[in-house]
Amino acid sequence: MENQEQIERIEVFLRTVVLEELEKLQQAGLMYMNFVIMGQTVEVLGGFLDQKPMKAKGQSARRFASAVRYLLGGRYRLLNENNFLYDKLRNQMTHTFLPGGDLKLVNVGQEEGYTHLEVRDKCLILVAETFCEDIRKACGRLVQFLKEGRIKPKNIAFGNDN
Repeated sequence: MENQEQIERIEVFLRTVVLEELEKLQQAGLMYMNFVIMGQTVEVLGGFLDQKPMKAKGQSARRFASAVRYLLGGRYRLLNENNFLYDKLRNQMTHTFLPGGDLKLVNVGQEEGYTHLEVRDKCLILVAETFCEDIRKACGRLVQFLKEGRIKPKNIAFGNDN
């Protein structure tokens, strides 16, 4: 498959499966499930950054860290030192649906006065709408990296011929 076709397929996948689905979760008010999917999304984005197949085993922490480092950056990168975000957001939320005492998950409309990625009373605050917007920007960065040839596109089973 030609690179341009692969890039377009990835772009459609990110828009329809990742971003539109996250938006639907937010609109439905499903905050916890939204955070579960956003944590998984970070790992999926990291899967496009390496040269291994998307189904490669044992890549979860590496892929999450790569996406944080290269696509989210900034404060996310600092907060993921020692895999904190990976352990608390991706693992704990994926496997138990519980954020534990280290994270406070909020929606903007539900609890005012919280700032995304602030630490308050030894808890990291994650604001769903802000995190979702940062994931949207990370998807845009990924597509830009693909179009610039900075990373090689993967052939994903998505679209008309899967």
